[in-house]
Amino acid sequence: MIQITRRLFLVTLAVSFAMMCGGSFQPAAAGEPLHFGYLVADQLHEPGPMIMKEKGYLKEEGFDVKWSEFLAGAYAMQHFSAGEVDAVTCGAVPVMIARGAGTDVVMLASSNTEGSAIVVLPEINSIKDLDGQKLGTPGLGSIQDAMVTMVEKKYGVRIRHVPIKVSDMPIYLSKKEIKGFIAWEPHCGRAVDMGYGKIMMTSQDILPGHQCCVLAVQGKMIRKNPDKVRRIMRAYLKAMRFMRDHRDESVKMMIKYTGLSESIVKEALPRVKHSYPPYVDVPSLKVMGETLLASGKIQKKKVPDLNKLIAEVYNDSFLKKAVGAK
Repeated sequence: MIQITRRLFLVTLAVSFAMMCGGSFQPAAAGEPLHFGYLVADQLHEPGPMIMKEKGYLKEEGFDVKWSEFLAGAYAMQHFSAGEVDAVTCGAVPVMIARGAGTDVVMLASSNTEGSAIVVLPEINSIKDLDGQKLGTPGLGSIQDAMVTMVEKKYGVRIRHVPIKVSDMPIYLSKKEIKGFIAWEPHCGRAVDMGYGKIMMTSQDILPGHQCCVLAVQGKMIRKNPDKVRRIMRAYLKAMRFMRDHRDESVKMMIKYTGLSESIVKEALPRVKHSYPPYVDVPSLKVMGETLLASGKIQKKKVPDLNKLIAEVYNDSFLKKAVGAK
């Protein structure tokens, strides 16, 4: 005798009912796969992924999203270059370096401008005091590392760049294993709140209004599946508008995702700028590109024309269309 389980009975009943009503029984369609990357504890700079995840904006656009965290933009670009990531929010500098090395990556929109700072030990009183000293940075290929190079050039000093995981930087500073560090918020505010150091210079002091993090996608997606890019852009703009219009709720999300106190988040957030519409600041891309070429992080033989690189790496057409259609 065939035993009919409750689940089989209910499914059979549903099929029979659909057929009686003149319809057909179809299982729910799975969402389109999308692998989205972002930087760990970087929700102050990159609120987009956090809000899209919390509000389900990408799901509304028909995506089944796999989320991945990366310690820094350089690591994100490694996985992106391998084709493992479809879309990512990370620094403009690692995106430019990757593009200069041949990676098919394209920026679509800004995530934030500014929002980083140099934090030093209390006894450090000027940039000159950092000459020959160790300064923690997120590593080669990060915008923060590039800004240290700018500071060295401006003040005529040589600083020893020490790559350190950003969440560990306050600990290294507390042990005086480094004289300071440069990182994105809220890590700077966290070190100050702990009493380990003081902010000597913000990224606004180094390069006012500079582009920091961006939204980028695989270039082949633009060419082969532009509708997918349009849907990502729609979801992203919803998130950026939410950040603009619901700041208090966004702060609560940041506290949840970073694990930091409300006081640290609120103290650090004003140093981060989120423009809307989120166009990328092209003039600062050129300044950063010149620094990357001068330091050898982008090879001149591979990138003889910086303007051409910027034109290839930034495509604002999807943003313009989405904003115009709003």
